[in-house]
Amino acid sequence: MIGICGDSCVDCPRYIATESGKAKDLEDVKAWWVRLGLRAEDFPAESMACKGCRPENACAYPEIRDCAHRRGVRNCGLCDLYPCGLVAAAFDRSDAFHTKAAAACTQEELDILERAFFRKRHILDWIHLERDK
Repeated sequence: MIGICGDSCVDCPRYIATESGKAKDLEDVKAWWVRLGLRAEDFPAESMACKGCRPENACAYPEIRDCAHRRGVRNCGLCDLYPCGLVAAAFDRSDAFHTKAAAACTQEELDILERAFFRKRHILDWIHLERDK
C-alpha cells in the first residue's frame, strides 16, 4: 500500500494506529507528532486517524492528492508527467523534515519515519520504472 505521494502506508504510524482500533495508539502518535512540531497540543488524537488519500480527507500534500485524482492515478509514480514540480517540492519538504526529525527522534523512531515517509522518491522512482516495463 503506497500513498499518492509515495509514502508507505503499511509503515505509517498513523495508519498502524488507526488499524489497531486503540485510542491509546492514536494518542501515542499524536504525542510524537506534537514533539516533532507537526500538530498542536490541543489537536484531538482521533483526528489523527488515517482515512486514506481521498479528496475529502486531510493530507500533508493536498495539491498532489488533488492532481492524482484529476489524472486518475493511484500514486504519482504511475503518472506520465512523473516527476513533476509538485512531487519535487514534496521530496524537498520531506528531505527538510528528515533533518528536523533526526534531531528530535530516537533511532527507532527515525527508522520508522524512514520506512514510512523518507523513501518516497525511491518508491515512486521504482513504481515509475516498473510501469514502463
